[in-house]
This record gives sequence, structure tokens and C-alpha cells, in this order.
Amino acid sequence: MALVCVISSYFPIAFADEEKSLEELQNRYEEIEKDIQENQEKLDEVQADIKTNEQKLDELNGQIDSIEEQIGLLDESIEILNGDIDDLQGDIDVTTEDINKINLQIADIEAQMASTETLMEETKELLLARIRENYMSGGNGSTLELLLSSGDISSFFARKELVTRVSERDNELIADLSDKLVELAELQKENEAQKAQLEGKRAELDTQMNSLTDKQDDLESSLDSQKKKKNNVTGKKDEVKYLLEDLDKDSDAYKAAIKRQEKERAELEAEIENAIKSQGSTENDVPDEEFNNDGNMIWPVPGSTRLTATYPSYSDGSPHWGIDIVRTDVTTKGSPFRAAQGGEVILAKNDGNWNSGFGNYCIIDHGDGKHTLYAHAQRLQVSEGDVVQKGQQIGLIGDTGNTTGPHLHFEVRIKKSDGSVSRVNPLNYVSKP
Repeated sequence: MALVCVISSYFPIAFADEEKSLEELQNRYEEIEKDIQENQEKLDEVQADIKTNEQKLDELNGQIDSIEEQIGLLDESIEILNGDIDDLQGDIDVTTEDINKINLQIADIEAQMASTETLMEETKELLLARIRENYMSGGNGSTLELLLSSGDISSFFARKELVTRVSERDNELIADLSDKLVELAELQKENEAQKAQLEGKRAELDTQMNSLTDKQDDLESSLDSQKKKKNNVTGKKDEVKYLLEDLDKDSDAYKAAIKRQEKERAELEAEIENAIKSQGSTENDVPDEEFNNDGNMIWPVPGSTRLTATYPSYSDGSPHWGIDIVRTDVTTKGSPFRAAQGGEVILAKNDGNWNSGFGNYCIIDHGDGKHTLYAHAQRLQVSEGDVVQKGQQIGLIGDTGNTTGPHLHFEVRIKKSDGSVSRVNPLNYVSKP
């Protein structure tokens, strides 16, 4: 029920468009939680007094559906929250940039004010120096002094005009500088006010971001509990798998269970195909140099091996689009497997869960339209985005997902120039040593 509390506490954040969606998610989550509890009670009754495997299978499948829907609701809630955080971070970045611009403007104004004040002081000092010099010479620059010191009448008038102009110019300069200081001070005041307003906005945005990240932390914590539920689902699906072995193959329950598995497999195939179509290379593409793709794949499992299933079908005729490899010289489970060719990991599931039957699996794009798939791993040693080299160990063989025992399921898929993806026989590309 942690998600219910988290979603409820999220409502005060002012994101009206998402608020309705989160409320709907909360209501649906509560409904599912009630269904799970009711189904568990039914399952407990069935386990206490098992009437038929069909009944137990039906209750297990009901719980699996409910838990998977809850997991989907939580993922959707986190996606909404992450979208809000991204939007808010964008606003914070813009506001911070505006504040930085204002700070630069304020710094420029302060520099201009300091320069103007310095110039004004220098002008005043020059003017005072002239006054002191005139005073020390015994007068105020009288007309008589000018006349006696002038060589002729024309130089007298010229000197008198010069003194007048210098005096007027000094006064005008001081007045202009004073006006400029007033103007700069007013501009600085406006900028400071704008900066204060922006800082107030950023503080408000920071508060909202802190609230969102707190909710995100709560949801991530809830996600941990959902991962445990996923593990629970995997355990229940294992129960289903074993129940199927005891069911009448002609029964409605068996047929319904097989139909569920086919639906899961179709969803898995859609996920894989979408990853290859959207991220994978196309045939005739030139592989990235860092892949060191030499065009020749190697057998993905070192040591002595044998095949327990091949392409394109199992021994019973049901589809099988890869090869299943087991070790014959050592214990298969926990043995390493390696990249058949250098490339980039474009899809990796390493949570130990069912994952539509493939368990832990990954896909490597080799840069030339070829893609290899490795499934049922006990543990992957690579993540999405990793670049691997030919022969590099990328995981340990296991039995996660829908298996009858530990093995490596290995596939090769080709993305053609028209964008379509085809599954091909891996034995056309790799040979058992």
C-alpha cells in the first residue's frame, strides 16, 4: 500500500494535468490490492483443500495478472513524476540563466559607475588645481593679468575665451558625469529588483523540485517492493509451469494456459523487434570501428557443449527460433557465455524475473544488421549501452524464465534494408567447436 500513500501525498504539487491521472492510478491500485487479497484468500482455500489443478491454476493466473497490473501502474506513476521533474528542471535552468545574465549586467553597471566616479574625481581635482594655481599666482585670472601676460590684443581675447571654455567644459563634464551616475544607479536598482524577483522564483521552483524528488524517492522505494512482487510472480509462474505438466493436454485449463504463454511470447517478440527496429543497425551498414567486427561469429559457450533444441522448432513441432546450448564437461548452471561478435548492447533485462519467459536476457547489435540474443541467464554482466568485444564474457548460464533446466538460448536476427526484422538459423553463423 506504500504506493497509495505516495500518490496521495503527491496531490499538493501544482500539476493539474497529471493530478487527475495520478488519482486514477491510485484508485485502480487500491482496487487491484483488494482483488489480490481476495484471490490470495481463494488460493489459500484451494491449497488447503486442493480440488483440481485447474482451479489452482486459475487462481495463480489471477494473482499474476493483478500484480503485473500494479507494477504497470507504479511504472506509469514514476514516468509521470519524472516528466514533471524534467519540466521543472527546465524552468529552473531558464531562471538560473536569467539570473546569471542579470548578474553580468549588474557587474557591468558597477564597473561603469566606478569608472565614472573615478573620472569625476579626476575632473574635480583638475579644476581645484587650476583654482589653487590661480589663487597662488595672486588673483583670480583677472582681465589685467591676462592683458599684461598677452603679447597682443588678439592673444588676450584668445586666452580669455580659452579660460571661459575650460571652466564651462569642466562644469558641463561634472554635470554630465553626475547625471550618468544617477542613471546608472537607477538602472542598477531596477536590475537588483529583477534579480530579487528571479531569485524568489528560483527559490519557489527549488522548493517544488525538492518536493518532487522526495516523492520520487518514495516511489523508488515502493518500486523495490514491487520488484519483490515481480519475484513473487516469477515463483507463481514456475508453479503454473509445473502444474501444466500434470494437466490433461486436452483440457480447457491447459489450452487457456498455453494461450496465455503465447500471448506473453507475442509481447516479448514485439519488445525485441521494436528494440532492433528503433535502435539496431541495418544490413549493409558499416560497423563502428570500436566493435572490431571481423564478420565471423564464434560459438557463444566455451568448452564442450551440446544442443538440446534447435531452430526453427522443438521436437514436438512448436516454434523455437534459436538454439539451446548446455555444457557437457562441467555444470551448465553458472558457466560463462560470451559475445559471438563485437557490438553494442541495445536491450538488457537483468532483474531475475520472468520477463515473458526469457528471464535475464540481452541483445547485442553488431553494427551490420546482425543482432544476437542471449536468454535465461543466471546473471548478465553487461548493461544497455555497453560496447562488448568478440569473445568477451557477458553473463552466466542459468534457468531464469520459462525453462526445463539451465541452458543458454541463443538467436540471430537480421534487420533488413526495408526495416523489417527476421529470425534466422543461428547455425548458419556459428559452428559448434
